[in-house]
Formats: sequence, C-alpha cells, structure tokens
Amino acid sequence: MSGCFDVFSTELLIYIFNYLEINELSRLRLTCRRFRDIINAWDNVLIKTTTIVTNQNNDKFLTRCFSKIPTKLEKLRLQNNWKYGIYNEKSLFYVRKKYMPCLKLQKDYLWFSRGSKIFNYKRDKNNIIVTKPNFVLTPQYRQSCVNVGFSSADVTKFTLRNNILVGGLSDGGVYVQNLVDRNEYYIDKAENTFTCSVDISPDSLVVASGMRNDCFKMFSLQQDPLELTLIHTHNLGQRAWCVSFSDDSPILACGTSAGGPTRKSILLFDTERYTEVLNLKLVQFISATFYIKWDGPHGIWSCGNDSHLRRWDLRTGKCEQKFHDAFGAGLYCLDYDYCNSVMVGTYLHGRAALWDIRTKRCVQLYFMRTCKGSTLNSPIYSLSFDSEYLFAAVDQNLNIMDFSGYGRQPMRDYVKMLCWVD
Repeated sequence: MSGCFDVFSTELLIYIFNYLEINELSRLRLTCRRFRDIINAWDNVLIKTTTIVTNQNNDKFLTRCFSKIPTKLEKLRLQNNWKYGIYNEKSLFYVRKKYMPCLKLQKDYLWFSRGSKIFNYKRDKNNIIVTKPNFVLTPQYRQSCVNVGFSSADVTKFTLRNNILVGGLSDGGVYVQNLVDRNEYYIDKAENTFTCSVDISPDSLVVASGMRNDCFKMFSLQQDPLELTLIHTHNLGQRAWCVSFSDDSPILACGTSAGGPTRKSILLFDTERYTEVLNLKLVQFISATFYIKWDGPHGIWSCGNDSHLRRWDLRTGKCEQKFHDAFGAGLYCLDYDYCNSVMVGTYLHGRAALWDIRTKRCVQLYFMRTCKGSTLNSPIYSLSFDSEYLFAAVDQNLNIMDFSGYGRQPMRDYVKMLCWVD
C-alpha cells in the first residue's frame, strides 16, 4: 500500500469509506489486509441496506441457521444468489411411491417424515445433510391401546418443542415421543378420521390436533410418565386444516376450510378460558387455510387454496397484506425469517416462491427437480429455509438448494417471466 492512506486513522478511513458504493467497498476490501479488516469490522456502519433471507436478526431464525453470516458483504453476496437463482441442487431419498412428507429444520438437524416413519439427519457443511439417518422413529401403540405394536398409519404432520415430538397420524391418532429417552412414547387412541395438523404449546403442557371430522382437540400432556389426556373438543362445523400456538400468549390459531354459514378462515381460541377470541374471514371469498405461522403476538401469516399469502393483524382483525401467486396456484405451506422474507410452497410443478414483504413483487421462483434431473409435477408439501439453504419436501424425494457457493454457476432467473405483472 503506497501513499498517504497508509497513515490515516481508522476513524478517518471509515468516514471516507462511507462515500463508496457497495461494489466499490467489495473491491477495496481486496486491496490490503488493513482495509479488509476495517470493512469487515465496520460493515454495519458502512452498509446501510437491509437484505432478504440473509438477515439473522431474530433468535427464532437463528435456531435453524447452520452458520452465522459474519459480514454484511457476505450477506449481500448470498442475497444476490437467492435473488437471481444461483444455487446447487440435490435431490435425495427418491422413492417410486408417492407420499405427503413433512420436514422441520434445526441448526444441526433435519427432521423428515415419510409414510409411517420420522427420520433424523445430521446437517453437515460439505454434504448439506448426512444421508444416513442418526435414528428413525416409528410410532408405536402401547399395550393399553386397541392396536398394539408399530403403527402402519402415515405421519401427516409433526412438530418439535423442548425435546418433545408430537405427530399426527392418518388414522386419527396423535403421537408423542420423548426425544431424550426415545423409549418413552404415547399414541392417543385413534378415531376413524384423519389428523390434519398438530402443535404443542410453548410450555409443552398442551397438545392440539386439527381433525378432518370438523373439530380440533386439546390434550393435557404429562411427561412423567408420558401421557395425553383429552381436555377439550371444539366443533367447528368445517374441517380443521391447521393448528398453531402463539409463543407470546395462550392463544391457539386454527385454519379451517371456511365452509358453513360463518365462513371463518382462521379461528383464534383462548386455551385458558376455552372461548373463541376472534374470527378472521374474507368477505368476498371462501378460502381454506392450509398453513399458519405466527409473527409476534399480533400477527399471523396464512396461505391456502385461493393462491394468496396473507398477513393478518389481530388488533384490527383484518388482512393487512396479501400477495397473489402469479400462476394462481394453491399454496400448501410457508416459512418466514421473522424479518422481511417469506417462502411459500405451491400446489403445482414443485415450485417455491420467495417474497419480500416490503414490495408487491415476487423476488424469485424455484422449481424442484427429481433425482433423475427432470422437472417434477408435485406439490411442495413442506419447506423450510435458512440463510444458505432451502429444503423442500415433495411427493417422491427431498430437494435441497444450496445458495452458499462461489464462482461461476448457472443463473435460474425465472422471475423475469413475471416482469409484466404489477
């Protein structure tokens, strides 16, 4: 390094660097070690923009991020990969039979259900996930149940909280597993119905299940010994597609098929007083709600068969934001980074869509492929993402998109097709 810049103080250099654009800062960082260290250490001061997907400002989002992104420039590089579809894709666990799988993402593990089994995989930086599972859980009936032994029913949905796994079964059962001692398990007596969704309260004391027979149920969970006790059944008069507990208040949200005279899309239920708190419904449409995700104590994200992603404000009881799928497909699932990025899985062509909630336009579309390399025509039944990876479960395989790569990679900028959409 030559010239007077070499003797300037760090404070003065930061003042000068503030006048540079992001691409200029990126090139300047390569000139010498001192400039690199200053830009890396002070990038939050020098770079004022907010990124999508790579924001790691929320603790909930960090619990599923494999690594902490060290600098703002690195976040911008990864954002560019998400924005322009620059990724490497893996398709794993292909089977000929078609299922409706579910997945849950954690910092170190991926949980994946298919058929009557739930698999636990270790996440690995080089291979994304280790393809041999750590262990496999198969729901079992206790001796006291009518059915004895391993369950042959499919696991429809499952969730994890505080080392407790709760799953819904296609024969109407609710499965609970202690993950610390995997010998402890319990299945509630199955009904002749279908469990569409399950969730567990933040204190791990209450389990809720949404049923196909037009009701949701609440169970008291006793952990020693592991046991469920039915404490409430709430008849809706319409199918309960999904249930979700709030992390901030004793409220259960239930997404319905929006049928009947009330046409409720989402029902808010007080789990302490066993009373309905609020009904969220659309005036002009009848839309089933397939998936719900809480956004703090006063917000809910939802999606369903009317092709809209919606954000509801519980203080007003109204839909405050909505985003319409450009191809009019139903939306099966969603995930959120608790900042400004929402990902939805659609009904057709193994397609996921990334939305920046600060704008009206879709950021990018991602089409899943089979293990054989061809485009598949399957819904995305479940998905999750962190700052570097997108995991999507389709009917015959698990797809993983890795956005962390460097160098020259193919660009899949499908959103250019939507340039005419307002």
